[in-house]
Amino acid sequence: MTITTYQIRNVLKTYGNQLKRRASVAEDSVLPIQSSADLVDISIEARKRQVLSQLSNKLIAKVTSREQENRSFEGGLGEFSNDQSALFKKGIAS
Repeated sequence: MTITTYQIRNVLKTYGNQLKRRASVAEDSVLPIQSSADLVDISIEARKRQVLSQLSNKLIAKVTSREQENRSFEGGLGEFSNDQSALFKKGIAS
């Protein structure tokens, strides 16, 4: 079986026509973007800054909560040791 150049040209011509039809149908089916008060466009740099800000806020919150936990734990022991030292000083003074 042989394929002639005429047949190849017809196939390419038909394929080209189909591509043109698809492009025109796609253009017709796309609705134009209407202006809306709810449409917000954030630049890439602003998104990066927002993500970094959120991450830093989360990290700061974690660090401060851990510091508060450590302080409350140390504070409890510190009061105990201060009480002992006060009792010891009273014992020496009396």
